[in-house]
Amino acid sequence: MPSSTSSFETYELKRIIPKHHWMLLALFSVVITAVMTLGWELYCRSLGYEPSINDSTDLWASRRIVLDAEPDRTVLIGSSRMLFDFDMDVYEQEMGERPVQLATVGTNPLAYLEDLADHPKFSGTVIVGVVPKLFMAPGGPLVAASKKHLDRYRDWSPTQKAGHYIARILERRLAFLNKEDLTLNQLLLRWNPPNREQVKVPPTLPPHFHTVDEERQGGMTDFAEKTMALQKRIQQIWLPLFSPPPPNKGQSPEEQKAEHQKADKRIFDRTKKAVDKIRTRGGKVVFLRLPSTGELRALENKYTPRTQIWDRLLTITAAPGIHFEDYPQLTDFDCPEWSHLNKKDSTEFTRRLIPLFKKIRSKGRM
Repeated sequence: MPSSTSSFETYELKRIIPKHHWMLLALFSVVITAVMTLGWELYCRSLGYEPSINDSTDLWASRRIVLDAEPDRTVLIGSSRMLFDFDMDVYEQEMGERPVQLATVGTNPLAYLEDLADHPKFSGTVIVGVVPKLFMAPGGPLVAASKKHLDRYRDWSPTQKAGHYIARILERRLAFLNKEDLTLNQLLLRWNPPNREQVKVPPTLPPHFHTVDEERQGGMTDFAEKTMALQKRIQQIWLPLFSPPPPNKGQSPEEQKAEHQKADKRIFDRTKKAVDKIRTRGGKVVFLRLPSTGELRALENKYTPRTQIWDRLLTITAAPGIHFEDYPQLTDFDCPEWSHLNKKDSTEFTRRLIPLFKKIRSKGRM
């Protein structure tokens, strides 16, 4: 009887490799990639973008880590007004010291103040930019943003550090690496389908609005300063963001007011505790209220009046403060989009601030 395998033909399995010009295909792929990359870069530049450093959590961590080696430095904390409106070059020229810029866009800076208060060796000066609406935020995205930066500093791995330094080399040369505006996620977020009825959608933040350098000296872009349409668009973004949220469902106005008062007290108490800890080590804290104008200033006066926030802050902490409305030399500046100074005005504004800082220092409070 024939073997059961004899009726089958044995095939030798071989890998079939197509006959192509592989080097030519590789060269073709490289050329196509280069052409598409160049095309995207040229298109981004045609929109007004230029190579710039991304204001990432890695960049923030690289500045925060400076204080571990130099804990007696002057530090700037706050939100975007402190980032835009304070010229570190002017401060260094006049005060003899270069500050460390830790202010970040759209954040509550209280967590930064507490971080410095908990630093066992920090004995420098903290200049705190105060935007009342943001400073008094009890939670939510404004608080989460500052926590995100602190977490990066505390857990910054060698791999992340290496990636940061490589990224900076590329960011200095390529405009399309702007992470604030030109990543796929950000481009998709700009697609605005019609809103469904009764669905509240947060306003889109403005594109191509600010830049920073490697020390996080920030400033308004020339594009934002010169483009009236963009300024008007941004103005309409600020209005809902600086208006109070509606009451929670089933909550009376009295209950809402009481809840806000409790939240405000907790923030004032935390601020005083942090200021006292910094003073114990010989450090100083100065609060700074930077300009806002137009309808936004009126909105701030209505919902975060000076007596409720700024005056109480200085009284409770017993810290010195500079409010732009208290000094004629600081009041004649206009914010193009109601909330930030352009680069030229930020330089002049800082120059006019210096005598006030020197006066505070002469009294031993800075």
